[in-house]
Amino acid sequence: MGRPLAILALAALLGGSTLLAAGCGVNSGVAGSGQADLTNGKQLFTGACGACHTLADAGTKGVIGPNLDDAYLQPRLNGFADTSFEALVREQIEVGFPQARPTPMPPGLLKGKDAQDVAAYVAAVAAVELAKQQ
Repeated sequence: MGRPLAILALAALLGGSTLLAAGCGVNSGVAGSGQADLTNGKQLFTGACGACHTLADAGTKGVIGPNLDDAYLQPRLNGFADTSFEALVREQIEVGFPQARPTPMPPGLLKGKDAQDVAAYVAAVAAVELAKQQ
């Protein structure tokens, strides 16, 4: 399975597990309303992630990792909630993609509130403008 398709499958899985975890008192990694600092998330994304990932809102043009606007366009058009995107990004930050070649994404690139802010930021902006054009 190609990486974009794998990301979408993981997003669907995480979206469902986020809903289940929310009902069980499990920490899903998704920030509560107003708990994430999107300005900090954008700044951190640009510095820590932008060299590898393209994200229009951040003005980054990385080509090593997936273009996040392209990767999240179809799920956004299909009505996925921002919390699904946020859970996916938070998971990717935590576990990384160490098997990627030639450049792996290290696990734990960001931690705690910084990881939360970046995940919430990406969820809030990825593919939003592209979806409006559809």
